[in-house]
Amino acid sequence: MKYIITESQYDNLFTDKNYRLVASMWDKGMDTSDIAEFTGLRESSIIYLLREKQIDINCSFADTILQTLFNTSLIDKNFHGENETLRLAWAFGGMISFDYEDPNYVLRGLSTPYWNGDCITPVDSYYFEDKKTGEYEDENDKLEMSTDYTPSSYNSIQEFIDFLNKEYPKELVRTIRKIIKKRKFN
Repeated sequence: MKYIITESQYDNLFTDKNYRLVASMWDKGMDTSDIAEFTGLRESSIIYLLREKQIDINCSFADTILQTLFNTSLIDKNFHGENETLRLAWAFGGMISFDYEDPNYVLRGLSTPYWNGDCITPVDSYYFEDKKTGEYEDENDKLEMSTDYTPSSYNSIQEFIDFLNKEYPKELVRTIRKIIKKRKFN
């Protein structure tokens, strides 16, 4: 027999005992995939359990857990400003794609924090549209842009989650606006 449970009921299934077991395995040097193999828990569940634990996260480790985190409900993927929207999605090939739209422009591209384990967030656009004129460019921008800020470390998975939900979208939108300015004058 199968049961359907809500996300909040699922979260309540995790007990202090599960946390202690996972934290102990982590402290003994096991990574999330090893812990998942031994416990039968999903990697996303392990990350959820460890999210508040003091863990030194460098750029390489951030790159390693980004996909698992991004495919959970812990990461917001839709952002709305007064006149703009930004939608993020995990794309084939281990990248984050974005769709940005404001009253005048549409910009689509890729922007993956910690790409290749580096402490940088490259931003590349592959589609630009001027809504007023109806003109569009459907090609890579070749601008080699990146966000102005990508932290080099975190003290916990929750700190990393907070960056992805709060700072990363702001930094991405700032960079997108710079790309739009460059593309509209080309």
